[in-house]
Amino acid sequence: MSYCLNNHKECPKPSQDRMLPTRVIDCTDPERPRLYITDGRVRAAYVVLSYVWGEDQPNKTKRCNIDEYSRGIDVSLLPQTTRDAIWAAHAFGEKYLWIDALCIVQDSKEDKRREIAKIPRIFADASFTIIAARSSKASEGFLHDCLQPSIPIYRVPFPCKDEPGKFGTMYVEQDAIGKIDDDRDVDDPVHKRAWCLEERLLSARALVYTSNTLRFHCQLTRANVGSAVRDIHDLSSHRLGLEWMPGPGDPPFDPKAESEFDYNKSTTLWDNIVHNYTGRMVTQSEDKLVALAGVASRFSARWKKGEYLAGLWLDNLQHDLMWRVADGAQLPRPEEYRAPSWSWASVEGPVEDAKLHPHQTSLYGFVNYGLTLASDILPFGGVTAGYLTITAPLLGAKWRGDGLYARPPQADSPFSRASDAGGQPGTESRIYYAWRDTAEILDEDVWLLPVCWGAKSEELQGLVVIPAGGPTEYRRVGCFRDFPQWVTKDDIQELDAQDITLI
Repeated sequence: MSYCLNNHKECPKPSQDRMLPTRVIDCTDPERPRLYITDGRVRAAYVVLSYVWGEDQPNKTKRCNIDEYSRGIDVSLLPQTTRDAIWAAHAFGEKYLWIDALCIVQDSKEDKRREIAKIPRIFADASFTIIAARSSKASEGFLHDCLQPSIPIYRVPFPCKDEPGKFGTMYVEQDAIGKIDDDRDVDDPVHKRAWCLEERLLSARALVYTSNTLRFHCQLTRANVGSAVRDIHDLSSHRLGLEWMPGPGDPPFDPKAESEFDYNKSTTLWDNIVHNYTGRMVTQSEDKLVALAGVASRFSARWKKGEYLAGLWLDNLQHDLMWRVADGAQLPRPEEYRAPSWSWASVEGPVEDAKLHPHQTSLYGFVNYGLTLASDILPFGGVTAGYLTITAPLLGAKWRGDGLYARPPQADSPFSRASDAGGQPGTESRIYYAWRDTAEILDEDVWLLPVCWGAKSEELQGLVVIPAGGPTEYRRVGCFRDFPQWVTKDDIQELDAQDITLI
């Protein structure tokens, strides 16, 4: 920790003028902690806890007990993870600790909206984050002994090349057909909770209590504390460790001067974030966008991708529209509304990015968009309604059990359902790749909305949509990628385009 603070110029340093959050836990006496209400007017250092709730916490802060908690909290009422965090903060010499269950009034929607909006700053300004990675629920705690390795570790001496006569020590772990014991870290419960990804990415430094050992993380380093003999297998987090936040002294990013390398770097980074995030669970469905709002806000400040459209970026729209759900991973569509159908936030399960080149030929025109925010103080948070209007042709198709089938447009008129009905059998062409967004049952008749054409591989990519109420309103239900013999780029560009509103 000290080495990072003193030597890592790339790692953000705690601000000397930082304010305490609205409420923190005073850990001066771990056996009698209390809720300290600062109202954001007190300057001091503090640490934060990132953990998995996994269950209800009946003694969380509410309007009925906040005054009592400000005088003192009976630790026997607190779940073990909270008690461990209070003890750890005190042991590290930290007086103040922020934990969501105690520092946010949980039965006040107004307080939750206000404090959730502050979470990016709360985690960024903390001295460090305590991550209870190994605990699947609040009552488990995280200071218990680690499990013994299920695969033996052997200590083997070896001669030091640079110092004749001296021997060092090498530790060898058996490889059980590629399934090394340290994979337990990848499966730690913290990697399954959506909120924990944001909390990790926003933390400049963290102490991570994994299933195998205690680790230190910063923007540059991942190290086992105490030189523990456990390898680090954290590929997903490593991919997210790119310089995605503005660093000290960084010049403002100029999107007009963006090189192809910068485009690929920023686009790949956001794709990795979304893929990692969508593979996690949110307890409250309305938090799907809220739990990533802090990361989106910071990403926007660094990369300047234009307006944020419920998980997509306006200046990267052609690429971002082409997200997909992997085959076999489709789940039922959520019953409650949480995002427009063209956003990955409207579906369940992990989504993947499309492999698009930044200079592919666009086959649609952007007209406008509209979003209704669930809360004005969370501009990167949830939405209650949204639309995206573009201009493009539509191609008729059928989505059967064995695949998606398209028919070429007529040479003398825009392709329509009428021409499809009058066509001859055998003129359909099966689309090479087609991905459904959800497991919902659809009618066979669908429309193909062309998005872009890749000249290098002569491929067509686009969305699969169905009518959704109004005469020009459609809803996304999937996407496709094809190497067509049935249509050319010129054929599509010669078709009459129409205004299409995706909702």
